[in-house]
Amino acid sequence: MVAALLWLAACGANTPAPSAATSTAAPSATAAAFPRTVTDSKGTSLTLDAAPKRIVSLSPAVTEVLFAIGAGSQVVASDRFSDFPVEAAKTAKLDYSQPSAESALALSPDLVVMTSRQQQQVPQFRALRLPVLYMEEPTSIDAAIENVRLYGGITGHPAEANALADSMRARVARVVAQVPSGADGPRVFYELSPELYSAAPNSFIGSMLTMLRARNVAEGAKTAFPQLSSEAVIAANPQVVLLADSGSTSGSQSLATVSARAGWSVIDAVKNGRVIGIDPNLGNRPGPRVVDGLEQMARALYPERFGTPTPTATAGTGR
Repeated sequence: MVAALLWLAACGANTPAPSAATSTAAPSATAAAFPRTVTDSKGTSLTLDAAPKRIVSLSPAVTEVLFAIGAGSQVVASDRFSDFPVEAAKTAKLDYSQPSAESALALSPDLVVMTSRQQQQVPQFRALRLPVLYMEEPTSIDAAIENVRLYGGITGHPAEANALADSMRARVARVVAQVPSGADGPRVFYELSPELYSAAPNSFIGSMLTMLRARNVAEGAKTAFPQLSSEAVIAANPQVVLLADSGSTSGSQSLATVSARAGWSVIDAVKNGRVIGIDPNLGNRPGPRVVDGLEQMARALYPERFGTPTPTATAGTGR
């Protein structure tokens, strides 16, 4: 179970726990300029009198967005998994799952962005009168792109955010246009950890597989991040296995290790060498690099359309 939790950290830790439900509720801004009011995922309103100058971001994806739209200099602290870009790694660090409200208060922030992983800590932060914006993780690329626009509005960088969002949307459209139409795509098992946690269609990762017309072997699971049995994966006989744990600290997975699993040698993906390692931080973080994640999935599923996966993204090569 410890290894299963580690993939959350390896993937940027911004994804809800395997048993947690995700929300499609999208926060929305209600004012065009400052002072600006924004309504968070739980319907709580927060009014910003001016663009925040001291932001605490407790989400790796949100941190990436802030730096990508030019608000990086306004970030004074981030969670310990916020490691991209390199400037983000240099900010003051708070714990991800159980951040200290007192430590945040000492930084005198004028905006604290919190996500599902810190939901239990939100009341503690607000009790200290910290300006909290609670944002549940988006469950689709469309929602992630709209979040980019929202962050641009509330940080004083609307032009940069809109330009980034428009670019992301155009790239997504180009990928989708190249996906073969007609017949369904390949059967895919997306492996989050060696314990066989996967991503169902109602998760952010699963929504990208759906965009690519992949047949997700986790279809029908009761949770967004189900743990499948080895027997279930073998019976589903995936044609492609995507390893988001190929660089895992809990045991790096590869074509060799997957092939050695009991009974897995009969799986089409193993027989045909289509067990492919991917960078989890691209697809698992709903931030500006998520289109990179979509493109790497597309290359893995349809190499004849998108080109073969790069050597650094092939299982067993490491990262």
